[in-house]
Amino acid sequence: MFGKKKGEFGYIEAGKKKMILLTALMLIMVLLLYFVPLWYFGTNKNLFTILAALGCLPLGKSAVSMVMFLRARGCSPQVRSAVLAHAGEVSGAYDLYMTSYSKNFQLSHLAAAGKNVCAFTETASCDAQAGEKHILKMMEDNGFHGYTVKIFYNLDKYVKRLDELNALQGESRKDFSALFRLLYSISL
Repeated sequence: MFGKKKGEFGYIEAGKKKMILLTALMLIMVLLLYFVPLWYFGTNKNLFTILAALGCLPLGKSAVSMVMFLRARGCSPQVRSAVLAHAGEVSGAYDLYMTSYSKNFQLSHLAAAGKNVCAFTETASCDAQAGEKHILKMMEDNGFHGYTVKIFYNLDKYVKRLDELNALQGESRKDFSALFRLLYSISL
């Protein structure tokens, strides 16, 4: 149920379920850690009150992650099938929710070949230009120079670009694992 890794189709949906469950369990634990000793001792002046208060820190972090996952949307099955039909051997990742200081960028699929990175978003409110600049800046700050980044809103244009990247990749198989590790680190 929760075995999805970043970049796999269905990661956002699995993350939602995981964070809801984790947050609920942590909330129950904190409440039990506070109210059971309060009932037993008749006062909140005990060690368990301190432990319950300290338990609120990871609970808060988990709640923020849960809210972020609830806001995110994953790749739709229709887009996935279109991408699978055209991606071929191009390295790619699904369900990336890129975060920056001022904006978030919902990317259904991202592909890399040669010195090109392209992505598709199903979210009309996604600021593609800001997303391209953010991804490019992060790549350049981490030693990936000379790349171009393009985010598409139109699925037909995106799958056409995937076909072009497939032809571009040809026989040369470049390892993009370091690039994808970077992209995963700036994603939800």
